[in-house]
Amino acid sequence: MIAADLDTFETFAAITGPFAIGRGDTTEPWDSGLWDRLMQRRNSQEPEPRLGESWEQNPDATTTTVTLRDGIKFHDGSPITGDAVKASFEAIAAETTNTSQVRGLVNNYLESIDVIDERTVQFNHPNWPSPIIFDMLTFAPIHDADNIQDHMEMTSVNATEPFRFDFSRWEPGETWVAMRNEDHYAASLVDEVEYRTIPDSDTMALALESQELDFSASVSPEQFLRLQEFDYLSGHPSPPLGYWVVGPVQTHLGGGHAANDDPRFRRALHMAIDRQRLHEEVYQGINDIAYQMWPKTSSAYDPAFDTDPFDPDAARDLVVAAGWENVELDMFVSHGVTPDDASAEILQANFAAIGVNVTIVLQEVAEWAEDFLAGVHPGLYLAPTGFFWMEPETLPNMNFQFRLPVNAVASVGPEYTAILDGFASQPSAADRQSLFNDWNELFADGPWLLPFAAIQNGYIFNN
Repeated sequence: MIAADLDTFETFAAITGPFAIGRGDTTEPWDSGLWDRLMQRRNSQEPEPRLGESWEQNPDATTTTVTLRDGIKFHDGSPITGDAVKASFEAIAAETTNTSQVRGLVNNYLESIDVIDERTVQFNHPNWPSPIIFDMLTFAPIHDADNIQDHMEMTSVNATEPFRFDFSRWEPGETWVAMRNEDHYAASLVDEVEYRTIPDSDTMALALESQELDFSASVSPEQFLRLQEFDYLSGHPSPPLGYWVVGPVQTHLGGGHAANDDPRFRRALHMAIDRQRLHEEVYQGINDIAYQMWPKTSSAYDPAFDTDPFDPDAARDLVVAAGWENVELDMFVSHGVTPDDASAEILQANFAAIGVNVTIVLQEVAEWAEDFLAGVHPGLYLAPTGFFWMEPETLPNMNFQFRLPVNAVASVGPEYTAILDGFASQPSAADRQSLFNDWNELFADGPWLLPFAAIQNGYIFNN
């Protein structure tokens, strides 16, 4: 099968290492075949067995004991033992490893790991009782801890999934091949997948039309609708995978812009976004509109905050009251990370209508990611965000734009910290719901992230 991706494999191997999630190395369709995890949550909140054959928890759900499958191996043939699993989690936790969001989960959820024997690993998590721990076990890929630096330097990739990286056919910047791993417990029915780097959605669509490609998850909504007219192509919209957001970066970490420190200004930006126009003109009616961070299926969802805040007149009044009328702000975007469509220009026009003058600045992905991870973009940024479907407590411990002590919008206020501390104190069901209410009220008063549309890939397959 020949597939396409907007970016090269090696770009994100260097930035985020083998434990990446922000770009999707363990969750996105084009890379999900290289890394396995102990278990996986997919269509329900109940985890499914992966490298972990079974598991059980003690009565108060503060330890989870996982039994590994018999005979599982890394791609180089070495066994995946209890010690190897522990070493992988220790690598995730290490400050010297580029680990994306997974480090937040491991360091906040886990107190310790005990290796009982070669096939049995006990995770001790007294502050985070079930079912929250299953989010961590789902999103923590198992990788050879001794291979991390080599992986980031792209000299070898010793992973765990049904596919292996084929270095003999890797052409940096052009293509890479995932070969079937015959030793995997769930060997793929596909011999290999060749991934071609095509950084332009329209070019990708033409390659699908000419049948040079068999699959893509990255065409634009317009092309997604057009390509389905061919009898040899099928389109399948994904469920919401995350949200597109604007990030107003505050100044707490040495970057940002002073206007973003004012909750009135952030609320004004939230009210200025014409989400209905974006839904119709950019996403062709496909992507859901997003007003808050929680879907209706989440225990943190509150319908009171799920109404369209669009009110440019009131937003302009807030900007004037905050003293930021005609402020000049940059909004940073990066090809391959931010939407490859007209959303940035529409947002720019929305903000101009309330007296906020925004200049769109295109950054190389490595520079954009560095500023994003450090929380120092000097203005606004455009980005995806995800993990909203998980346990609500997981989001602030995992997501780049919600985690502490460093998040991409540099929002570290004491009220927010108190909510996170409350999650970790084993709250009762009533206390837990009260914390969700506190979260939603804090977000509504001065949203530190501005969601506007769901991320829903348009998958195109050659029949």
